[in-house]
Amino acid sequence: MQDLELLIVPLLVGGALGLAALGLGAYRARRTVAEARDDAARTLSEAEQEGENRRKEMLVSGQEKALQLDEEYDRRDRELEEREGRIEKRTSEVEREASEQGRRRKELARKEAAAEGHELATREAQEQARTLQRQARETLEHIAGLSVEEARAQLIAEIEAQARQEGERVARKIEDEAQENAERRAANLLIQASQRVNIRDAAESTVSFIELPSDEMKGRIIGKEGRNIRSLEMATGIDLVVDDTPRSILISSFDPIRREVARVSIDRLVEDGRIHPARIEEVVETVRAEIDDLVEERGVEAALGLGISDLHPKVARLVGRMRYHTNHGHNLQQHCLETAMIAGFMADETGARSDVVRRAGLLHEVGRIDDSSTDHPILSSAELCAKYGESDDVVQTIRHLHQDEKNKSLEALLVAAANRLSDQRPGARKENLAVFVERLRRLEGIAKRFDGINEAYAIKAGKEIRVIVDTTKATDKNAHELAKQIARAVEKELNYPGQIKVNVVRTTRAVRYAV
Repeated sequence: MQDLELLIVPLLVGGALGLAALGLGAYRARRTVAEARDDAARTLSEAEQEGENRRKEMLVSGQEKALQLDEEYDRRDRELEEREGRIEKRTSEVEREASEQGRRRKELARKEAAAEGHELATREAQEQARTLQRQARETLEHIAGLSVEEARAQLIAEIEAQARQEGERVARKIEDEAQENAERRAANLLIQASQRVNIRDAAESTVSFIELPSDEMKGRIIGKEGRNIRSLEMATGIDLVVDDTPRSILISSFDPIRREVARVSIDRLVEDGRIHPARIEEVVETVRAEIDDLVEERGVEAALGLGISDLHPKVARLVGRMRYHTNHGHNLQQHCLETAMIAGFMADETGARSDVVRRAGLLHEVGRIDDSSTDHPILSSAELCAKYGESDDVVQTIRHLHQDEKNKSLEALLVAAANRLSDQRPGARKENLAVFVERLRRLEGIAKRFDGINEAYAIKAGKEIRVIVDTTKATDKNAHELAKQIARAVEKELNYPGQIKVNVVRTTRAVRYAV
């Protein structure tokens, strides 16, 4: 019994374990089947989704290709329509040309028929003329009792006389027309030449503007209690006007050289930054010593503007000095540049030597500013040009500008015409300014005649004459007496409106150096 129990217990345990293992296997099998079923469903869903996406992509691609094909068909339709339009247009043009050619052929045929009719009528008229000529000759021989040769000679003589009269009339007509055309062409040439020149009225006649970097610099130029501006006016002989205009001051003087010295001095003082009376006098003296070089630079610049680069230095200095001289209020350098440019343009049109006329136009007034010249300005200019190596053509062209010269060259005629154009254009000459400047020069000359005078400057538009005396030759008492004498001389010798202030300045400056 015990053996049976011992045998049953393991069997029961083994059976239980087997059932448990079988249940576990069945559970695992069901789980695996479920997982496989889920995987299959997911795979099927993904395949369906991918198929749907591909179907949509193929549908979109097909639609795009269909649209492209539609656009291509539309484009080809438009091209065909445009081509058909061009063909129709060309066809109408060809038809119009054919119609025009047909009309021309008809017109040509009509003209040919008319020409044949005219030719036939001309032949008949010639035959009638020959008949009438034969009858007239027979009648003339019968009436005059002349032979054919004698009648022919008489007829030829009459025809020659008539032809000569007609020829003279035609020649006079041609000569008058030629002269009229020449005058018209010359006038057009002068107008074109003057229009091609950039002619300007010189705004700077007695004043010059200086632009400053700041208003603070204006105060430094005035100086403490105005000592700097007084030093500038005393050293340069100009009238310095400082008004409310921002960053600018005004230099007033009828003498362009003084204005230039003052302008360059102020520029250097502003650039240097040291502005006080001693420095002002030092800079003014330096600029006054360098003015000849500055003038020569102005002359070289003016010549280069005309394409002239080989002027003698002394001639260039004379050209530069013309910038600071006027004739009847017309700036000499500006006048000579205008003359040279106008004459050069006319020379280019007429075939004359433009290099000669430009040089002659630029240099024809240099004799007017040469202090050593006593002859006529034109002749003096020619002599100076010959002296400093200008060519004979230029010298002769300038000399031919003189009114006494008879055989004038073409170049001289062009320069003379350009000279008159520059002189007589509106705004060129300022007679009132010339009279004003001459009165100021006479005013300074009256003051300089007295002993002990270093400098005399006419300022404030001639309302004041500033006289600087030599302190070694005049005392304070003498200065008062000198002012009275100058005032009386001005009253006696000069006509002027209003009154003129005579300001005699006598200053003593002591300078010592600590070593």
